[in-house]
Amino acid sequence: MGALTWIIVIIVILAIIGLGWQVFISGVFRGAEKIINTNPVLKNTTQEAKQYFGGMAKNMSQGIIG
Repeated sequence: MGALTWIIVIIVILAIIGLGWQVFISGVFRGAEKIINTNPVLKNTTQEAKQYFGGMAKNMSQGIIG
């Protein structure tokens, strides 16, 4: 791998160690939400995916229970 890739990997590992796993992940999710909310195409795609996978999960759980 290139030097830039190694530097990025090291920075991410140090951020996880320094912040803690939960804080790091919650920060990543907050950043992703900001990106999704600023772009209407991504927002629509995200909503469609939630509906699709939510319906699929519901159907699977009903099949397992029933």
